Amino acid sequence: MTTSTTYSAVVWTKQGLAKLMSASQQGLSLTITHVSAGSEAYTPSDTQTQLRQQQQIVPIGGAEKLDNNHLRFSALFDGEKTYDVKEIGIWSEGTLAAVYSIANQQLNHKAANAAWVEMFTLDVSTLPSNNISFEMGVNNANIFMAKELASLTHAQLLQGKNLIQQAHSNMLLEERLRKAGL
Repeated sequence: MTTSTTYSAVVWTKQGLAKLMSASQQGLSLTITHVSAGSEAYTPSDTQTQLRQQQQIVPIGGAEKLDNNHLRFSALFDGEKTYDVKEIGIWSEGTLAAVYSIANQQLNHKAANAAWVEMFTLDVSTLPSNNISFEMGVNNANIFMAKELASLTHAQLLQGKNLIQQAHSNMLLEERLRKAGL
């Protein structure tokens, strides 16, 4: 984990910045599509075109613009692989746009047959952030809540059924009272 003494900013690659500037000049946006995780710790370079020890690449699971200077997105890493997470890559289709790593530091750990969800916040204050967008994949973190959401939905349906039965019983009782003149 990082501390205030080991903080390191994301390094935007030359090719990522070139793609962003080209898109901006055409009135388009740089679309962030994937995030990758790797197992080598180092000081990133702006000339990188790939992670040094990439282990896994996954689609963006969700994204939002927090303000004009910050973008937040998530990614879900799952599957059989196990590795120490020491480098993160941010991708625009096949282009490595940015890299995050700290020399001699482990950022996280991905266990075998387990899922790891990571939220990323990018400071884009020095970039034309209006020209950065996201393409969400199907690998969404909400799948973790599928069982809970199904249980909640079932409980709400049962509650609705009981309310309807109670309303029907009340209606029948009112009808009987009215016929009895009460």
